[in-house]
Amino acid sequence: MNIAAETSCLCGKSGKCSIYNRTVCRAGSVEDIAQLNRISHQRTYPRGSVIQAQGEHCTIVGNIVEGVVKLSSTSVNGDDHIVGLLFPSDFFGRLFAEESRFSYEAATDVTLCTMSKPGFERFLDDHPAFEREMLKAKLDELDAVREWAAITNGHTTMQRIATLLYVFSRRSINQHLHGVTPETHIVHIPLSRRDIADYLGTTPETLSRNIQTLARGKVIRNINAKHFELLDPAELIRHSGETRADLDRIAPV
Repeated sequence: MNIAAETSCLCGKSGKCSIYNRTVCRAGSVEDIAQLNRISHQRTYPRGSVIQAQGEHCTIVGNIVEGVVKLSSTSVNGDDHIVGLLFPSDFFGRLFAEESRFSYEAATDVTLCTMSKPGFERFLDDHPAFEREMLKAKLDELDAVREWAAITNGHTTMQRIATLLYVFSRRSINQHLHGVTPETHIVHIPLSRRDIADYLGTTPETLSRNIQTLARGKVIRNINAKHFELLDPAELIRHSGETRADLDRIAPV
């Protein structure tokens, strides 16, 4: 069920908006942002709620302010598969399309800065600077997806797990967790073990064994099912089989 609480938006109030400098908003003038603010609202969705279902008529678009959204696709035989994750500052929704190709579900409690899709499309038509910034953002997103596919294709299960844990460690910086700062290296895992296994193409049992291997090697310290402490970032990168630069390209902050 799609359950959301709506409030007035902070869009354009850069002193209060936590994602202002990482979204298309930074491309606009004061007048542009004021106009955008008039069509924007903040909505909150509890964990597990569907923001937009696959095949549903697209009505809203916007940015993740807090929390994590998972994208999934249902196959012809009815199986759901996670195809992507959206973190704070990421754009959600499909512009210039009638139906959503994926299901957007709140993996955690989520706050979104939402806009009417037709209204935002008209806004882009009238504001070329925003349109260019949006195009650049979507191309960056496409590049990151291709990097992820290239990195994980043919890699071992451990390499895929280490890569994803590194992505979580990078993106946790923007998740505004209570009492957590980048210096603490406490990483939030927004998905269940079953969801992570599905995303990585492995089993929950294999996933757990590899995570325990990392814990025994003092690369990470398990805190609970949803959190771990990153003890040795360099060793986690080594386990991924990639360079820090390659990993940072698929997990911008």
